[in-house]
Parts: sequence; C-alpha cells; structure tokens
Amino acid sequence: MILQKTARLALICVASLSAALTVSAQTPVTRPASTVAASIKPTAEAKSPEAEEVQRQLREQQAELERMRAMLTEQSRVIDELRQRVEQTEQAVSAGPTGPTGLVKTERIAATDSVNPAQAGAGTADKTAQTDTDARLSKVEKQTEAISKQLGSLNFSGDIRLRYESFYGLLNASANGDDPTTLGNPLSSRQRFRVRGRLAIRGQIGKEFDWGLRLATGSFADNISSNQTFTDFFNRKPFALDQIYIAWTPERAPGLRLQAGKFDVPWVRTELTIDNDLTVEGFNEVYSRGFKHSMFKNLTLVAWQLPLLERNSAFVRNANGTVNLDESRRGGRDLALYGAQVRGRFEFSPTTALTLSAADLYWSGTQFISPVQVFGSNLLLPVTITIPANGTTPAQTITTQVSIPRDLLVAGNGNLGLTTASNNATNRDGRLSSGYNLVDLIGRLELNGSKRYPLLFLFNYTVNTQARDVVLAGPGGANLFLKNNENMAYWAEFQIGRQKERGDVQFDYVFSRVEKDAVLTPFNVSDATLQSDMRFHRLSFNYTADPRVLLSFTGWYTQRPNGLLGPFAVTPPGSLNRGTTRLQFDTTFKF
Repeated sequence: MILQKTARLALICVASLSAALTVSAQTPVTRPASTVAASIKPTAEAKSPEAEEVQRQLREQQAELERMRAMLTEQSRVIDELRQRVEQTEQAVSAGPTGPTGLVKTERIAATDSVNPAQAGAGTADKTAQTDTDARLSKVEKQTEAISKQLGSLNFSGDIRLRYESFYGLLNASANGDDPTTLGNPLSSRQRFRVRGRLAIRGQIGKEFDWGLRLATGSFADNISSNQTFTDFFNRKPFALDQIYIAWTPERAPGLRLQAGKFDVPWVRTELTIDNDLTVEGFNEVYSRGFKHSMFKNLTLVAWQLPLLERNSAFVRNANGTVNLDESRRGGRDLALYGAQVRGRFEFSPTTALTLSAADLYWSGTQFISPVQVFGSNLLLPVTITIPANGTTPAQTITTQVSIPRDLLVAGNGNLGLTTASNNATNRDGRLSSGYNLVDLIGRLELNGSKRYPLLFLFNYTVNTQARDVVLAGPGGANLFLKNNENMAYWAEFQIGRQKERGDVQFDYVFSRVEKDAVLTPFNVSDATLQSDMRFHRLSFNYTADPRVLLSFTGWYTQRPNGLLGPFAVTPPGSLNRGTTRLQFDTTFKF
C-alpha cells in the first residue's frame, strides 16, 4: 500500500513539472502579459487587424495561465494530503501490531482520487487490501477483549544480574595448626561468579483487584538469596515460584489494601531484621491516609500474619505409656510471624522529608527450632537419642551433636548455604535459647535540595524483648545458666546520589552492630558473612549506564567482637580473630 501511494506521488510530481514546462514555452519571453498589453496599447488604438489579433492571443494566454495556476494549486493540495496519509500509515506500521494499546491503528487512505483516474484499478485493489486489514484488526480486537475479560490488564517486568564475588580473611574454628591450644586457621580466598534472574507478571482485574506472579532463580532451600553460582559441572539452575499473590483495594474504603499469598515484605524495614531477597507468605493489611494541608503528609498502618512452619500433628507418651498432652501440643505447634507497624511522613519543605516508623515483630514458636550451627567448614547438627526403659534401667534421653563437612550440603540443589543455619545462641538441647519479639524503630531523613545528588540519613534500632538466659551443661550434668544481655542491634546508613537517569551515580555507606540474640538470624542480612554477634561496614557505589543498566560495587568488612566461640563460650587466648572481606561486582539489566 505504501509503495503504491509513493508511486502515485511521483506521477503527480511529473505531471506538475510537465505542465509548468508547457506554460513556460507558451509565455512570451520574459515580460508578463499586462506589461505586453501596455506596451502595444497605442497600436491597439489604431484598430488595426494585427493589433486586435495580438490582444486576442494575449487574452487567451492569460486565461490559460489562470487555469494552470488553479490546477497547480489543486495538485499541491492533493500532494500534501497524500503525503500526510502516507506518513500516518508508515507510523502505524512501524509501531507494529502491539502498540500502546495492543492494537494496530491506521488511517484509511482513499482508494481513488480525482487527480489520476487511470489508477482506479489500483485503488480497487487497495480497497480490497484495506478491507482484509480491517477484518484482521477486528479479529485481534475481539481476541484482546476476550483476554482482558479473563485476566485483566497485564504487565511484564524482570531483571538479570551478573555478579563476581570474592572472599578474603576466612577462618575456621578448629584448633590452630601451629598452636593446638588456640583456635582458628586461615582459609584460602574464595572466588565465584553468580547469576540472578527474575521474571514478574502483574495484572489488574477491574478497579479493585490486582495480582502478581514472579519466578526467580535460587536454591529451593535458600530463602534469603536468589543467586545461583556458576558451578556443579554445568547443571541446570533451579527456577522457582518466588511470588504469587492477589490483593483487594475496595473502593468503598479508600486507602485500604488486603493481600494474600507470597509477596514482598509489606512493611518498612532494613536488612537488619529482614533480608532484601526474602519473600514472605501469608496475609497482610495496609491502611494509608494522606493529609494535604499540613506538614504531616501521611499515616500508614500495616499488620501481617505470616505462617512460618506448619507441623504435623504430634502424639507424645510419657515413660509409663500415658499420653503427654503438653508435649503433644508443643510437638504439633505451628510457627508464624505476627506483627504490626505504624509510620508517618512529615514534609517540612519541598526538599525536606522525615519518615518515622515503629514496628513489633513477634516470631511465634521459635523455641521449638533446633537450628543448624555453622562453624567454619563444618555443620554441627543437634541429635537427640532416646533409649527406652528396660527391666532395670529407666528411659534415657541423650543429646549430642554430629559434625558434617559443609561441602557435602552446599553442592547442587541441596545447597543450604547460611540460610537454614542460625548464629543465635542455643541451649544444651540444641534449641534456640531465646524467644524473639522485636521492637523495630526506624527514622529516615531525606534532603532533596539537589536533583542529581539527594541525601539520605537512616537509623534503625532493634531490641529483642524475649532474650532468655542460655542453658549449658554444668558440672555433673547440671544445668548452667548464663546471663543473656545480647538483645540489641542498630543500623546507620548514609546515601548520596540516585539511580534514575543515564550517568547518575550513587554512594552508600552502612555501619551495623548485631548482638547474638538481637534478631532471628535465618532471615536477616545474608551478605555480611555472619548474621549476628558481629559488626560490619558496607560500602557501595552505583553507576547508571542506562535507565535499564546498573553497574555496582559493594564491599563488606565483617568482624567478630567476641571471638570465634561467641559471648557464651570462652575463646582461648591467642586464638585468631580477624575480619572477613567480601567484594561484589554487579551488572544488572532491567526490563
């Protein structure tokens, strides 16, 4: 269609040029007709036949010029109109069949025109082709409408991140090779390449419901990392369901949002309590209200109910064979995370804002967890063995630990990493010493006086109100209780710059201190090497090469303030206790 219209324009241009040449050939030399008539007026007054003939010819030429001028004006108008229609058609075709609305939109071009009737046959073919196009468009519109009724509007997004990562200063907790009375042996540095891929689909049904689905790489057993290491002899990498949820935002209750499924953490927090890669599951409710005519701009309330571990029904007998109801209930009790947060935002000026939040996170049932402990290259698994009673000896319960090389569990799809491990304090029976009810306070100050270099200051303080004394084995097998004051943590962060347009840079620095039982460590920051009984410095630099391409460097330096054995065991004097450095170089592509 476009080629035919272009050929038509060319023919019109040739006709116009030919008409112009004809007029030029018929017009006397260089003077206009009015000038010629004026110059021969005295002769005309003589009423000679020659003068009358010249005047007649001049009148005919002048009429011909007027006719040609009108024709050229009409041709110019038609050419401009056809050019506009061709340009509109080209734009519609270049947009493809999935433009902004998902449908092809073209302007109808006339099949024939009055300038060149000889092309009426071509115009008929154009009309037939246009009719076919309209039929196909109508079919696409009906299909799109049917899909929209079933699924609503859809939006696809995702990212791919490539990472090079290295570790330096690693230690194990074994007896030192040079001095067996001390602990700690330096380990070789570690280098690895990693990849993360995520694909998300978001949809909306009507005005009140929206839903989401996201797939991501990562080990099935690792809940706080979606990275996948280049290893295991080129095996396939797991790609699993990372999010699935549906949310309701009722129009009759403005500001209310109810959500269920597996989703991003719905409350404001830092990685001090929850790792950025963790997606929780269960239910949450959010109510937000804005205020226009005061410095206090927003109030948001959030509540959540998140099942953590659903356990089978339990049946426990006493030594005499009767049913132990208390132990049965304990053995079948489910674990969950409950909590609520209130936060408010103040805007003191167009460039200054402060957000304050207070949250309570109650981890229910954590006293029944028997975590894996990680020390260097070994996993220490708590094992409880029950010896039944016989005729002379009563029933006995023996608790011990089995040491398994960590490398046996980190390969392939069985990768446990640090996720299922805990750095929290444990009792002699292998279970966590403390309960976990975290009061989490955050203040965030934003200074946006500079468009390219906004400033951010953030402070996060957390205290565990259910820290309990640690029970160890004392002399003669008696319980030994150690006072547990390890229940506080804080996170201080400074940031300058942004990640928005090409050429943007951002600098970020974090200092954090986490005591032994301040937070529940299987869920907090995973990149700090240790997740509690540690302090770390984190330095990040980000460069936006393109709005969809981010280049990043992050360095972690982590230290053990209480030595290799922590605050509830005495580390032998002279044992090694150096910091660990972790470097990450990332390239992230977003779509």
